[in-house]
Amino acid sequence: MHSLRNKAYDALRWSEKYVQADMVYIAKNNFWQILGQIATSFISLALTVVFANYLPKETYGLYRYILSIASILGVFTLTGMNQAVNQAVAVGNESALRVSVRYQLKWSVLQFIAFSLLGLYYFSNGNGTLAVSLWILSASSPLTAAFNTYGAYLAGKKEFRLSNVLSIISTATYAGSIMSAVFLNGNVIWLIVAYALSTLGSTSIFYILTLRKFKPPAGEAREALKYGRELTFIDLIAPITSQIDKIILTHFWGATQLAIYSLAMAVPDKASIFIKNWVNIGMPKFASKTPEEMDRVFYTRIFQGLIIGTICAIGYVALSPYLFKYLLPKYLDALFYSQLLSISFIFAMPNRYIGIMMASQKLSRLIFFSGMTQNVIRILSYATLGILGGLMGLVAAQVLNSLVGMIINIIAWRSFRD
Repeated sequence: MHSLRNKAYDALRWSEKYVQADMVYIAKNNFWQILGQIATSFISLALTVVFANYLPKETYGLYRYILSIASILGVFTLTGMNQAVNQAVAVGNESALRVSVRYQLKWSVLQFIAFSLLGLYYFSNGNGTLAVSLWILSASSPLTAAFNTYGAYLAGKKEFRLSNVLSIISTATYAGSIMSAVFLNGNVIWLIVAYALSTLGSTSIFYILTLRKFKPPAGEAREALKYGRELTFIDLIAPITSQIDKIILTHFWGATQLAIYSLAMAVPDKASIFIKNWVNIGMPKFASKTPEEMDRVFYTRIFQGLIIGTICAIGYVALSPYLFKYLLPKYLDALFYSQLLSISFIFAMPNRYIGIMMASQKLSRLIFFSGMTQNVIRILSYATLGILGGLMGLVAAQVLNSLVGMIINIIAWRSFRD
C-alpha cells in the first residue's frame, strides 16, 4: 500500500508539468469533494424520484414556487458574507466566522419582516397555504442563512473532509424529513415545515460543532465584514435573478409547468454544482497567489474547463434517457429539456474559475461589473423568452446565459490584466 501511494504521488507530480497545477493538492482535496458530491447527489436523486412519483405535479410545482419566493427574499440577507469569510479564513483571520454570524443575525431582521409582510399579503388575498408557508419560513430562513457560514469557514481552513461529511449528513437529514412529509401527508404546508426544521436544525448544530472543534477567536474582522457587504451589494439582485425564471413560468404558464421545468433541471443543476465545486478548493490557494501567477495559466484553465464540461454534457445526454425512463417515468416530457440544459455544463467550470480568481483578489469593481451585467441579461432573457416561449424559452435562456456569462467574465479579467 505504501509503495502504491508513492507511485500515485510520483505520477501526480509528473503530470503537473502538463496541467500546470498542484495535482497532489487537487487529488487529496478533490477526493473528499467528489465523495461528498456523489453522496449528496444520490440522496438528492432519491428525493427527486419521490417527488416525481408520489406528489401530484400541481403540489410539487407549488412547493418549488414557495421555495423560489423564499430564495428571492434572500435579497434581504448578506449573501456575500460566506465568500468573504472563506477569503478571510484562507489568509488567517479566523475571527471572521463569529463576527460575521453575529452581524448577519442583526441584518436578518429585514428578511423576517419581508417574509411576514408577504405572508400577510397572501393571507389577505385568501391564499392561506402560501401565507402560512411564508410565516413558517420567516422564523427559519434568517437563522439558517447566518449559521450556514460554518461551511465557508471550513473551506477556508481547507477542512474539505469534514465539510463534505457534514454536507452529506445535512442533505440526508433534509431528504429524510421531506420524504417523511410526502409519505405521511403530502400537504404543501407540511413539506415546508419539514424543510424549515431540517435545514435550520442541521446548520445550527454544525455551526455549534465547528465552534467547539476549532474555537475560532471572537476578535475583530472589519475587513471581512466590509468585503462581505461589498459582495452583497455587487450581487444584490442575484437572489432575484436565480429564481425569476420559476416565478415567470408559474405566473404565465402554471405550477404544473414549473414542476416539469424543475424536474428537467434537477440533475443538470446538481451536475453543474458538482463541476463548479472542483474549482472551489482552489480558493485558499488563489488567495495566496498574485494576479501575474494566475494569469500565466489563465487560458489553459479555460480550455481545460471547456473540455471537462463537454465530456460531462455528452455523458449526461447519453445517460439521461435511462434515468428518466426508470426513475422519472411520469416526467418523460422533461427529458428533452433536461438534455438541452446539459449544454450549460460546458461553461460551468470556466465561469466558476474566473469568479473565484476575482474574489480571491478582492476585485470588487470587476465582480460588480461582471455580476450586474450578467444579472441584467438574465432577467431580460428570462422575461422575454420565458413569457413568449414558456419552458423551451427558459431552457434556451439558461444555456445562452451560461455562454454569455463566461464571455463577460473573460472580458472582465482581461480588462484588469491589460
